Amino acid sequence: MQYSRYLKDDKGGFFYPDSYEMSTTADALEYEHRRYRANSIFSRTPILSFDVEKRGEVQPGPLPEATSYVWPKIRHTILSAYRRLFSLVFLGNLTGLLYIALSFNNGKRVSNLSTAVATNLLVAVLIRQDFVVNALFAIFAMTPLWVPLRIRRSIAKIYEYGGIHTGAAVSATMWYIFLTEEITRTYATAYRNGVRLKNMYSVLTFTWIPLILLISITVLAMPGLRRRYHDHFETSHRFGGWIGIAAIWIQSIVFADATRGANKLGTVLVQSPSFWFLLVITGCLIFPWLLLRKVVVRPQRLSDHATRLWFDTVKVGWCQGFAVSNNPLFEWHTFASLPAPDYSSCSLLVSNAGDWTKQQINQGPHKLWIRGIPRTGVLRIAPIFKSVIMVATGSGIGPQLSFLLGCGGSVKYRLLWSTRNPQKTYGEEIMALVSRVDPEAVIIDTQKTGRPDLAQIIYELYVKMEAEAVFIISNRKITRSTIFTLESRGIPAYGPVFDS
Repeated sequence: MQYSRYLKDDKGGFFYPDSYEMSTTADALEYEHRRYRANSIFSRTPILSFDVEKRGEVQPGPLPEATSYVWPKIRHTILSAYRRLFSLVFLGNLTGLLYIALSFNNGKRVSNLSTAVATNLLVAVLIRQDFVVNALFAIFAMTPLWVPLRIRRSIAKIYEYGGIHTGAAVSATMWYIFLTEEITRTYATAYRNGVRLKNMYSVLTFTWIPLILLISITVLAMPGLRRRYHDHFETSHRFGGWIGIAAIWIQSIVFADATRGANKLGTVLVQSPSFWFLLVITGCLIFPWLLLRKVVVRPQRLSDHATRLWFDTVKVGWCQGFAVSNNPLFEWHTFASLPAPDYSSCSLLVSNAGDWTKQQINQGPHKLWIRGIPRTGVLRIAPIFKSVIMVATGSGIGPQLSFLLGCGGSVKYRLLWSTRNPQKTYGEEIMALVSRVDPEAVIIDTQKTGRPDLAQIIYELYVKMEAEAVFIISNRKITRSTIFTLESRGIPAYGPVFDS
């Protein structure tokens, strides 16, 4: 008997997969009583769990209670790695801003403020650049297993690098507010004194335009507004960002021209750090669009709920994904890819999660836009642990398969997949891949069992496998709640933070 193939129905039934035949009814009843003394693992309060293969040896049982209600909320929500990175960047900038604001004005305040704005914009853009992200994962994934687990648990949070992006972006907006105030006050004072400074109206116009755009982008990027008005967020981020950088370029040039005196404009610009930072920022923004192309897609409709899109000309690496679009200026949808064994092509597993995905399932696209290079995802960091539990719900099995097929047995793992009617929804080929990567995978058919208590099942597998970490690929709600439940009990758990 295999533990992975038997899951009790929380509605009172007991599900036996078609691939296994119980020898007798007595065997089935014996298994039911041995595996569950009282309640199912799908309930929150099971009494004991038994491992059939070990003939009744007591297994982990109920998920432990959190030692505190308040501290886990603080530690894993308010003080999450993402927010700690944000705070580190923002508070560092705030300290610098206070120093400049309170220090004596030596005539270089505008220059210092401009440099601070450009520096933070550069950091915000670079940390999202595909080459940088891939390099960070490649470097941190080389962490040897002899490094203490506590340190490896912190290193694995590298996927929350988005905290640096938001921290730098908000800091850039903060610096720019003070830059705008400084320039406006200087020109207003001169105007009141009857002095007409060179390029006054141009400087003021192209100083205020980026400020309005930066504030709009920052406000719409707030988590609540971003989720509620996601399309507006995408539009403001893309077009607002482009227009804002263009306006800052113009502002830098006209302001340099107004203050250059007898010096040449080109000389003044190249001597300014802001010029070079803006040059790199512009290059980072343009580069992905230079790789914009429309590629042929082979749709393989798996069911009414899922499809598999094949990209025969797209090469991706291990644990990488990319964004696809029907309309590249307005919407992009990012998926983890499932590469071919030789990495010469790949496929995307798409399940019904909205209007766009439903359209792909029903109509089967034959061409889609892609841009940039594939980007590494959170699962790439899993090999820094000796043993892991890999969890997926629905089409999250795609990224998990990408990792498990590519890891080459470098890490000990157990796969847990919870989805509705997996055989019918995803087909024989995906099921065969699941069996290939983990013959003892725990597969939960939620159509027969109802929605399981994932945290409880993960806990049992975590203890049984003597695992060091858990990696979850699911929707935002399940990922956040499950990770919090596990981490509040001291179990390191990782999953996408849905900020990109």
